[in-house]
Amino acid sequence: MNDIPAILGGTPVLSEMAGIVKPSISDYTTPELMDRIEGILKSNMVTNGVTVKELEAAMADYLGVDHLVAVSSCTLGLTLAIAAAGLQGKKMIVPSFTIAATANAAYWNRCEIIFADLDLDTYNMSLDHLEELLVDDDVAAIMPVHVFGNPVHVAEIEALAVKHGATVVYDAAQGFGAEYHEKRLGNNGLFEVFSGSPTKHFTSAEGGFVATNDEKLAETVKLARNYGVLPNYDCVIPGLNARMPEINAAIGLAILPGTDEFTTNRNRYAKMYQNGLAAVPGITFQKITPGSYSTYNYLGLMVEPTEFGMTNRDLEAALKAENIATKVYYHPPVHQQTAYVEIVGRQTLPNTEYLADRIICLPLYNHMDSGMLESICAAVRRIHANSDDVKKSLAAKLASV
Repeated sequence: MNDIPAILGGTPVLSEMAGIVKPSISDYTTPELMDRIEGILKSNMVTNGVTVKELEAAMADYLGVDHLVAVSSCTLGLTLAIAAAGLQGKKMIVPSFTIAATANAAYWNRCEIIFADLDLDTYNMSLDHLEELLVDDDVAAIMPVHVFGNPVHVAEIEALAVKHGATVVYDAAQGFGAEYHEKRLGNNGLFEVFSGSPTKHFTSAEGGFVATNDEKLAETVKLARNYGVLPNYDCVIPGLNARMPEINAAIGLAILPGTDEFTTNRNRYAKMYQNGLAAVPGITFQKITPGSYSTYNYLGLMVEPTEFGMTNRDLEAALKAENIATKVYYHPPVHQQTAYVEIVGRQTLPNTEYLADRIICLPLYNHMDSGMLESICAAVRRIHANSDDVKKSLAAKLASV
């Protein structure tokens, strides 16, 4: 490998494009899984069957939570959880550094959304800003996000919630298998809601999972995911069609046993990245909340342009030439997105905007070749070493468009 970046005419460090994610579905597409899917199709019971119930029991056991309800997506899981908690139309604090789906779930419950700033170390909701926002006595709920699978400061958030009489519903989309103080996520707040989408380390191809220790609330979510209709066809609550298909549950059951291996691997790979880029100025990684164990669903790092020699967008373009895909999660943050500027109005969240302008996520998989990882680190190092020329090349290409 030479020291010339591919964008300057060097040979790309990878011969084929490395995606930002690599779902494990194909790794677990065994004859046993295919037989199970065939059985589901032949039974004609593609929803409301035994496979979803089996997955719910297995996942509840894994998390150590009393109740888990499988739904068609994390977004609908959050939507139903907020409704079941009786929070419709109430003021809810949510982070802006997340996917829009977090805020969307609050919006569809007619909640008045209040955006919170973040902590620049963990990327999670800022405790200081949260406390400032809770001075408003009308705030009814908080919806923290475990960003990239990094648990929030659960104890501190829940203490603030108790102090101010607020309900906590966690967006744990990326947190399945993460731990806070040696206890798996899923047992915190009134609900924690996980995602099973293909971009997650644990996946059911699509789906969401609502975890709670409240039996009555769990039954409400179960009813609401099926239109809110009783067996006698009496609609007792306005529900949705949020049922998880049996085939998705079968995929989830096949992949679930690998979860611990996935998170162990991802933590090891993250450490390899940190070691491989430790000497590169201007690169800082997301810090894991003390006493926590992250899933590292994404590997996020911050690029300081002055120290690194270019912006995160420049690095994104230079890495693409090396056959390395990246993502700038989350830019723009939700409070700057068109829909929410119209709904909430323009506001400034300094830390959120600072991180969003510098964040970049590198490829990270459940199973990753160490040679690929080392090549990605080498690419970042040589791009930094040639930063002036890389910037000139990018500027010239932009000028020629």
